[in-house]
Amino acid sequence: MKNILIYPIALLFAAGFVMSCDNILEPSVDQEIPTETAIENVGDLNAVVLGIHDELNEFELFGRDFYVSPEVMSDNAWSNENSGRFINQRDFNFPITHSYPAAVWNNFYVAIAGANIAINAELEESGPDVDHAKGQAYALRGFSHMNLLLAFGQQFVEGGDPAHGIPYVTSYADEENQYPHRDSIQEVWENIIDDLNSAENLLNQDQFDPTLMNYYAVKGLQSRLYLYTEDYDAAIAAADAVIDSGNFALVSADDLVSRWASGSGPNSLFELAFTDTDRLATDNIARIYLDSNYGDVEITADLYHAYEEDDVRRELLSDEGEGRFRMTGKYRDELGTDNVRIIRYAEVLLNKAEALAKRNNAGDRAEALSIINELSAERGSSRVYSEATPENVLAERRLELAMEGQRLFDLARHGLDVRNVDIPSGYNRFNNGEDLPYGDYRYALPIPNAELNANGNMDQNVGY
Repeated sequence: MKNILIYPIALLFAAGFVMSCDNILEPSVDQEIPTETAIENVGDLNAVVLGIHDELNEFELFGRDFYVSPEVMSDNAWSNENSGRFINQRDFNFPITHSYPAAVWNNFYVAIAGANIAINAELEESGPDVDHAKGQAYALRGFSHMNLLLAFGQQFVEGGDPAHGIPYVTSYADEENQYPHRDSIQEVWENIIDDLNSAENLLNQDQFDPTLMNYYAVKGLQSRLYLYTEDYDAAIAAADAVIDSGNFALVSADDLVSRWASGSGPNSLFELAFTDTDRLATDNIARIYLDSNYGDVEITADLYHAYEEDDVRRELLSDEGEGRFRMTGKYRDELGTDNVRIIRYAEVLLNKAEALAKRNNAGDRAEALSIINELSAERGSSRVYSEATPENVLAERRLELAMEGQRLFDLARHGLDVRNVDIPSGYNRFNNGEDLPYGDYRYALPIPNAELNANGNMDQNVGY
């Protein structure tokens, strides 16, 4: 991995200090506390790790925008412009000065800065608690880079440069590398894999809390990332580590709706926590999904009618009449206290099924078929798949993970166009009403203009 420092460090509160920056290329620690002495014990280390989690909670990331946008930029959802939000996502219209790409870029790199401080901290004490905290930091660093690569890398763009991944940042302060080039797509994937492997080796398997990065979350994330790198053996092995642990099971059809309504689960391996006192006020997912508030984001009729009538997951949706539909059951609290689910056990099963289907031999296809039919049956659906093609696994994945922030990336991973499905008349839709073909330059967000201006070694994505 390169030891490089990038960008814009905004604010990260942790360990009783604040990291801030007057010049985006010259990070510093407030009160002149050098980073090498700011973390002196495991309590300080854990505080920094909690700060990384808090950064991922920001409304620009998983608190709302980065979670909702991949759905609006797909065949699952659209923006009705109620409060002027998510219009650019709906239209795939991102000027290089637009706030959404800039916020995604900046906030993930803030989280990465915190992870680097935790990873590189030299403590006098050692032991399993230190290892576990550093393992969390490695995992959060890899996870943050993975999301940046999916958003800004050109791996899904026809004519995109394979060298155009993202900078992989592994130190908080390195004056020799303040103006980094983009690492190649392959290098970034390899570095993510290395970070998750480091996390796996450090994390305590018995220390499981779904609201904090943990061992089983790492195995689940590995099962997801190996689908993108097409290492299907590794994806299956990672999924099996979760499945064979015996610690997780599918929620029954009778309990699914109530488990979502509880504000946590169902069967999360990792979810970001919000409470009555630690929440995003008005900038939360429920307020953007529900018609009783901002209500900008509606689901498409195409998604609603993809469910069988007896599928309990359809009860999480609402038919508003006149061809209008909403996701009303997954995020319900307009005060913003619902935990944001990042990876659930059901996804791990689907990740394994996809890897089996794409590995493509008779035994694998039979096992994949068993997985997707079991999931369908557990959701009360009468749908029975006759074969486990990648397309059928993707169809079941859409039903299970609807409006959970993955649809655009799932389509891209399968090399599929974004279908411009019908929405009510009088509203705009991307690409002049035509499908967005796979490989279009808009499958990658633009590098923010502020970053280009600050770093002469940074170059823009194709098409912008």
